[in-house]
Amino acid sequence: MKRLSRDSWLALGLFLLLTLFTTITVVQQAQASLTDPPLASYSTQPQGSRALWLYLESQQLQLTDSVGESFGIPNKVDLALVLEPTVAFTPGEWAILRSWVEDGGTLLLAGTTQATISLAQELDVSYGLVPSADTAVSNQTPLLNAPALNEIQAATPYFLRTDRDDFVTLLANRAGNPIAIAFAEGNGRVILTSLTEPFSNDGLQTEGNAELVLNLLNATPNLRSIWFNEWHHGIRPQTDGALTSSNWLQRTPGGRALLLVLAIIFIGLLLRGHRFGRPVPLREDIVRRAPLEYITGIANLSRRAGHRTAVLQHYHDRLKRDLGARYRLNPSLPDEEFINQLATYQTNLDTDALRQTLQKLSQTNVSESDMVQIVRQATMFDNR
Repeated sequence: MKRLSRDSWLALGLFLLLTLFTTITVVQQAQASLTDPPLASYSTQPQGSRALWLYLESQQLQLTDSVGESFGIPNKVDLALVLEPTVAFTPGEWAILRSWVEDGGTLLLAGTTQATISLAQELDVSYGLVPSADTAVSNQTPLLNAPALNEIQAATPYFLRTDRDDFVTLLANRAGNPIAIAFAEGNGRVILTSLTEPFSNDGLQTEGNAELVLNLLNATPNLRSIWFNEWHHGIRPQTDGALTSSNWLQRTPGGRALLLVLAIIFIGLLLRGHRFGRPVPLREDIVRRAPLEYITGIANLSRRAGHRTAVLQHYHDRLKRDLGARYRLNPSLPDEEFINQLATYQTNLDTDALRQTLQKLSQTNVSESDMVQIVRQATMFDNR
């Protein structure tokens, strides 16, 4: 079977990588399309706020959720509803909203997302977390009495903290921590709350939540029209100009997939280029070396490492193996026992000379010159 080349493996790997990325993108896009942003005015899911839209319509209020080419508050709007934004406000967008409030508009900001917390910090308000036992909410002002509030069922573990001295606490938990506050901002008004459940489709069905929401909205003087901010739920106008702009590559799955394909092709071209090509061996590396060069190289490495004891041990074992091979003696026997057995077969054996030679070969701390002399004696003894 023919083996795949390096380029074939590279192409296969890039293809698998592209397939995996495309699959993940499609799955994420499918999941995103099935889940609406929380408290979106068009969402009929449990955490949407379509029921709130229909409820406010029944109260003879004018509603709009229009978005333009850029962020802005529509004309003739009394109240801007910013419910659980999922897209952060840019400094320019926040400046537009704040200027609108200071000119006389009312902002109702509700939520606990990071985008909501960032907006609250711009208003010198921060969020805190309380134990679950203190999440029940109660009315703190007679202003919330249109319509009358008998009992509030809503709860939240988040409360508001601020060093401002111009705010009014509308709702609080059992520990007395503010849950909803209102304060003036220029000629306008800001209502800030960490409650989100009463605005949702599920929460609005709970008894008392509809009246609670209507009380918060009625804090706006002469309320006639309300704008639901869907811009910061990710809703953007889909025009032909937007599709032909450079944003298409960055903001759509097809555009991002195309950018990935181009990046992979670029990486593939780099890996196949001359700079990253296979190394070409030098001419002298192609010529075979003589066996003596390898032996000399290994010997020099052994000399530099100081393997003199290992060399003596090698010749010690080799001498016993060569002398005992003829008589089938075990070379691993202790030296004295080996000499006695060898002497029974070889009567002319100089046992004293063999004993001294083996003792010298068993030394562990010798100089290089001594090692050479000992090895020479062992070699001469072996050739007798």
